[in-house]
Amino acid sequence: MILSKPEAEAFARASREQVISTVPFVVRRVARWAECDPAGVVYAGNFPEYMLSAVHLFRRHVLQATWREIKANARVDTPGKAISMVFNRSLWPDDVFDTTVRVGDIRNRTFDFIASAVHAVEGTSVFEGSVSAICVDAEDRRVAVPIPITLRDMLEAHRSAAAGDRVAR
Repeated sequence: MILSKPEAEAFARASREQVISTVPFVVRRVARWAECDPAGVVYAGNFPEYMLSAVHLFRRHVLQATWREIKANARVDTPGKAISMVFNRSLWPDDVFDTTVRVGDIRNRTFDFIASAVHAVEGTSVFEGSVSAICVDAEDRRVAVPIPITLRDMLEAHRSAAAGDRVAR
C-alpha cells in the first residue's frame, strides 16, 4: 500500500506499529531515531526485530492464541528454529514501511512464516525473510513432536485464504 508523504508523516507521529490488513496480513511500522546508529541510519540489528514483531502479531492472529495458551491447550511449544533475512535497502528515522507476513512451508514438525517489507511511500523492498518454528513437547523442549492437527489446520486455512487473495488480485 503506497502512502503519500503527508500520510506517512501522520502515521509516524501517531503510531509505532499497527496491523492494517489481515488478508493479506500487513503490519505498518515506523522507524524511530532510537533505532539508528550514529550516522542516522537504522541499525541492521533492528531489522530482525521488525520481522519478528510482525511475525509475532501474525502468529497470534493465525493461531488465535498466545504462546502460553498454545502451550497449555495443545501441550506443545513452538520456539524458533531458524531465521533468515536479506536486507534490500536502508531505513531512516520516520520512514514508514509495511511488512506482509504469510504462512510458508508446513512440514511434519516445523513450519515457516515468510515476511517481506516495502517502503510505504516509495514501494521499494526493504527486506525479505523467514522464521521457522519447531513443535516441541511442552514439558520437555528437547523432544520435537508433530504439529498438532488443530494448529496445522489453522496454518493451512490461512495459507489457503492468502493464496486465494493473491489469485483474486
